[in-house]
Amino acid sequence: MKNNPRKTTVLLLFLITCTSGFSQYGNLKIKQDTVVNRLVQKKIELDKQRYETTYFTLQLYYGNLTTANEILEQSKETFPHIPVELSFETPNYKVQAGKFKEKLIGLKTLDTVKRTFPSAFLLNRKESE
Repeated sequence: MKNNPRKTTVLLLFLITCTSGFSQYGNLKIKQDTVVNRLVQKKIELDKQRYETTYFTLQLYYGNLTTANEILEQSKETFPHIPVELSFETPNYKVQAGKFKEKLIGLKTLDTVKRTFPSAFLLNRKESE
């Protein structure tokens, strides 16, 4: 069978005309219960509150007071730009460094800190109210 350019052109024009006439235009109306809107708003408020009260910190040590004080002093000398604190959680002391809102920054800082404190890890914390 020979391809006739005229038949091919006519067929192509016919297909284009047929398919372009079937495009749909219209308005979509969604009826939504007001309870759904209130739940969504509540979820947004809770997420915002959680974001404001949580942060990441680096835990450098967890153990006895003598070693905790040594780690605290060493970390202050080695990383003077990172705030370090000592806290007590029964029955041990914790040395934690930095407060990071963004996990990525905490992880980058952790890479640096691990050179001096290999057992350090990133910890997700919530501020006490």
